Amino acid sequence: MAQINVLMCAGFSPSARVVRRALRRVAEKKDIRVLSPCPAGAGLAKYIDELKALDPDRTVVVEGCDGCCGTQTMLLYGVTPTRTVIIDKTAVVDERSVAAAEAKILASLQEVGE
Repeated sequence: MAQINVLMCAGFSPSARVVRRALRRVAEKKDIRVLSPCPAGAGLAKYIDELKALDPDRTVVVEGCDGCCGTQTMLLYGVTPTRTVIIDKTAVVDERSVAAAEAKILASLQEVGE
């Protein structure tokens, strides 16, 4: 099966840090390509082109909050991801939060066909 693109939350909140830790674990288990929305959001042409070239049917966005910056960045450039996963907010980065986020991400990848 083809690799799944995962656009990750790039915030600084504890929930965003949970997303990044969980994605590191998921990347060890699954064939995913993790990208950040920041360069495209900043208007850098190379990264805008990279974002536009993604297969929407093989692209998932993992958000650390309901602000959905990653999804908004994709929509700004005309790309609609197949799924957006919003991780539960947390005040601390702990094993329980990371494990819950990892499970939620893995379930979404399964639904996409990984």
